[in-house]
Amino acid sequence: MAGNQTAVSLKEVGNQTAAAVDEGVEAALDLLGDPLQDIGKGDRVVIKPNMFQRKPGFRTSPELLLALAKRASARGAEVFIAERTQVLKEVLLEHPVHRYAQVVSFDDRPLRIVQVPGARSLRVPIAVPDIVTECDFFIGAPQLRTHSSVVFTNAMKNLVGLLPGFTTRIVHMAGVEESIVDLNQLRPQHLVVCDAMTVIEGNYPMEGSTREVGLIAASRNAVAMDVTMAAVAGVGAWELAYLQDAAQRGLGPIDLADIEVRGVAVDDVAFTIDRAPVTLTPPREGIHVHADTACEDCRRWLAAAMHRLRDELLAFPGELTIVSGPMERLPELRGAVVLVGNALYEHREAGVYLEGCPPRAIQTAGIRHAMGHDVTDQERTQFRVPTRLSDDSRPLSWPAPEELV
Repeated sequence: MAGNQTAVSLKEVGNQTAAAVDEGVEAALDLLGDPLQDIGKGDRVVIKPNMFQRKPGFRTSPELLLALAKRASARGAEVFIAERTQVLKEVLLEHPVHRYAQVVSFDDRPLRIVQVPGARSLRVPIAVPDIVTECDFFIGAPQLRTHSSVVFTNAMKNLVGLLPGFTTRIVHMAGVEESIVDLNQLRPQHLVVCDAMTVIEGNYPMEGSTREVGLIAASRNAVAMDVTMAAVAGVGAWELAYLQDAAQRGLGPIDLADIEVRGVAVDDVAFTIDRAPVTLTPPREGIHVHADTACEDCRRWLAAAMHRLRDELLAFPGELTIVSGPMERLPELRGAVVLVGNALYEHREAGVYLEGCPPRAIQTAGIRHAMGHDVTDQERTQFRVPTRLSDDSRPLSWPAPEELV
């Protein structure tokens, strides 16, 4: 890939008014030439934001979506803004974006059973909403964020939200890193416009906080976008396993030197994003962690979970043993027991079991349950207890989809 196909434009935006964002999007697109030139009259255009959480600031700017929808509609396209939950309908309920696009939830769309070409993790056919594979032009509109398991999330990971409802769990069961790349092979993005005006940093998705950065970026290549924005945020592309995998599969460049950055220079807008904690140190004696054989994603998840639950772990009066990673024999188990990750499936009867590689943020409820805390019926669906202790008579009650990250 060369030239316009891997160019990334960077544009500073002074404020987030509709006019300022519209001007910023226009400038970012102009720096790429005419990235919407392939949209024709009657084409179906899907814009995929990151908009499944109600918390203010934790979502793609509606004004950025308005700017994109307006430009695609002007070319005669039928435009959809789509995300995997109903939350975007709430956020955009009275927004002027409805003049230019239909706001839909993937959960409401008919499903198509598809085989991901060249998949490494999602190797079985999966169900995706019809407009994901049938649209003529696909635009990703992610929000730049840190992530407690995969370090950094932007253009490529935004596609996990293509899966409807609760089926995002499949990605964690199959393995997040390769699944991210599989989904990008299934649905390549013709254009990515990144919202880095407000970014999310810290221990996200377990916690996290907003930070004003004031940037809009655009590219025709999702890998080039993520490599560039990682550099802007002080994250090395070599730290991101899914970017390395994507580059190996030929989806884009892994080296910033192979990307033409247009507009402002990376060094002129660079900042150091506050990352999720990675130190896997128990907060006190009596909390025993055995994770030497765990993969990096599960180790990072554990570090983030202990940070999130620090006060509860300190207050817990008993012993707790947390185990993660493949092992033929379990270590000595003291007190309450939690098993983390797919590699421990064969030992699942030994304690509270959190499947996934890595688990999701909501599955920290399993650690709380092991310590004797009450959890909601919704949270109870997110971990497995030994059969001798389980109560399978209770009906399942699914969590709010925005919690499933």
